[in-house]
Amino acid sequence: MKFKPFIIPLFIPHIGCPHRCVFCNQTSITGHKGGAPSPEEVRNAISRFLGIKHRRRHPVEVAFYGGTFLGLSRSYRDSLLDAVQGFVEEGEVDSIRFSTRPDTISDDSLMELSPYAVRVIEVGAQSTNESVLALSRRGHTAEDTRKAVNILKSHKFRVGIQIMPGLPGDTPESILETGREVAKLKPDFVRIYPTVVVKNTVLERWFREGRFKPLSLSSAIELTKTLYLLFKAHNISVIRMGLQASDGLLEPGNVVGGPFHPAFGHLVHSALFFDRATQVFEDEKLLSNKVVLKVHPRDVSRMKGIKNHNIEQLMKRFDLKELRVIPDPEVSQDMLKVDIANLPLRQDLSAKKRFNDRSKESLFGQRRVRKMNI
Repeated sequence: MKFKPFIIPLFIPHIGCPHRCVFCNQTSITGHKGGAPSPEEVRNAISRFLGIKHRRRHPVEVAFYGGTFLGLSRSYRDSLLDAVQGFVEEGEVDSIRFSTRPDTISDDSLMELSPYAVRVIEVGAQSTNESVLALSRRGHTAEDTRKAVNILKSHKFRVGIQIMPGLPGDTPESILETGREVAKLKPDFVRIYPTVVVKNTVLERWFREGRFKPLSLSSAIELTKTLYLLFKAHNISVIRMGLQASDGLLEPGNVVGGPFHPAFGHLVHSALFFDRATQVFEDEKLLSNKVVLKVHPRDVSRMKGIKNHNIEQLMKRFDLKELRVIPDPEVSQDMLKVDIANLPLRQDLSAKKRFNDRSKESLFGQRRVRKMNI
């Protein structure tokens, strides 16, 4: 059995950044108001987290969030890594991860990490559109991102890429083009953070002056859903959709505008399940008014939607008298099995339909099974 990793988060908001991007206020986003943590504070934080670790959570990973880790001074960065490495050598921590700007990644900067158990590095790409990067005052180019990923792969690091749909100058076309460009780089995983307007940022001023219009929640869900399917079609894991609902973001007034929702990722997954159920009902010319949907236990809430939204909409749209969602551990995650008039249908949410429009039909005795790749 594969256990979920135990992540120990350590925050270094804004530290190491050469300047502040128009969208950024990491203090509001993370809720972490402290400055640069000392090595002693790092050791104390790790010890506290290890004290609450569940015995079945493994491996243990220390993650530095916020800031630009490779932008830190060499002496300070090494002092933080030394503090973590002691726990690695004692067998209490397995590895280290951090995020950084693409223009801080080089052969030399990565060689400096060789004494430490750094295994994962995330690249804050945000976009691959040069105009969007310039308007957001990122200070790096799309080519910097491409070079960074190639260098990381040559040094055998696991690579993550972070993107922010809806930045100034973004359009649906440029957002999807960023997705396609990122997919070509073949990272191990991506995070999708639709742009949110946070207080005390340049973006807030532009928003109040009418110079910036963020994505609506519905548009952000649709675009993120398409990006999710694109990455899944290329066997790239999407490990996060939407900003973490931290105490900072949930504090009244910190989010000024944009598609923030504390359960954004859940909304995207629910929209995917709704699409699949709708398609199979339409394709099969649903005649029965009683339907049972079977999904993996972890997908029940996704299929139902928040406050049973999916169930209500499907019943209304297809004039159903009864629609039940049943957990079934025999059904794989991201799969949907539909029982209609005793003809079980299985819908695969694994991701390739929009990008590979093929479907298969098979007959197994009296059971008709239709399996479609998204």
